[in-house]
Amino acid sequence: MRDRVNWADIKKYIMIATYTVLLFVVVSNFTAVKLFIYDVFDLLDPVIYGIAIAYILNIIMKLYEERVFAPINRYNNRIWLKVRRPLSILLTLATVLVILTFLMWFIVPQLLKSIAMLTSSIPNDMESLKAFVDSFAEKFNLSGDLWNSLVTNWNDILNKFGHFFLTSIPTLLEYTKMFTVSFIDIIMGLMLSVYLLLSKEKLTMITKKLVYAYSSKERADRAVEIGTLTNKAFSGFIAGQLTEAMILGILCFIGMSIFNMPYALLVSVIVGVTSIVPIFGAYIGTIPSAFIILMVDPPAAIWFVVFILVLQQIEGNFIYPKVVGNSIGLAGLWVLFALLVGGSLFGIMGMLLGIPAFAVVYSLVRSATNKRLKEKNITIKE
Repeated sequence: MRDRVNWADIKKYIMIATYTVLLFVVVSNFTAVKLFIYDVFDLLDPVIYGIAIAYILNIIMKLYEERVFAPINRYNNRIWLKVRRPLSILLTLATVLVILTFLMWFIVPQLLKSIAMLTSSIPNDMESLKAFVDSFAEKFNLSGDLWNSLVTNWNDILNKFGHFFLTSIPTLLEYTKMFTVSFIDIIMGLMLSVYLLLSKEKLTMITKKLVYAYSSKERADRAVEIGTLTNKAFSGFIAGQLTEAMILGILCFIGMSIFNMPYALLVSVIVGVTSIVPIFGAYIGTIPSAFIILMVDPPAAIWFVVFILVLQQIEGNFIYPKVVGNSIGLAGLWVLFALLVGGSLFGIMGMLLGIPAFAVVYSLVRSATNKRLKEKNITIKE
């Protein structure tokens, strides 16, 4: 008898072949695909802003709902359960408004003042730094053609850095202008984020109904599991990374103030903002910060680098594990891998979102691998 045709296997092979062809097309035209993704993101800017803002605001909102209102939640009052979410959102927005007001009234003017002072004093700082280098050479009897060549190159570096700093100010202003142009999108995103927070459980339920209605129960369960894992990875990583960057910036400001280093607030903001990028962030912020201090007080620049190295050790061994913890569930090697790949493909956003995205993929692959090993009764000691 002729073997019966196994349509399930044929369907599976067709699906595999289709996915393979699609993957080949995407990889061979990756530049065009990336540009298409960027164009789609440009069109969906308000939606993307809304989701991003909702993720951040949700951290504060959950704090109010689950911690601050915990004593009232125990009574399970119907009226309270209806009022709790809007009240939590109002308090969340009020908290953000207070933080932004504090930044606008206290920190931003100081930053602008520091930048203005730094810009106006660059020529004098360059001369002071050259004088320091000359006195250093005199003190240690450094002379000869080699030293003269080093000094000449060093002076060229200083002049080029000063020129770069001055010419980069218009670029920063241009970025500020672009941010202002996107202000309407951000406002629309903020409005959307409030709606998302008000009805996040309802939206989740609608999504689940659609998934279960148009796919098999097994696939729907898997999709819900992946969605839950993705949400946990991204929300945990974003919350932890923002908190960790803020703590590092505050500690940097306190330490620089204690040691009486120049431009403490400006440098601390630079270090704090760049620390949002994992692993390399604080070091990236250290380079321009050390150069700024170097122009004003060269010995202080050396101590600043030492201070940041010590602070980074404290942050890496104590603060980061406590604040971010195991929210991403990745070993250091995989974090570095995700950071490099995400950064090379999509820049800063790739560095920020590549880690939680890779954490989801890693978790799924690990789960599938362990399941297959269990089916084959294979145990591998770690």
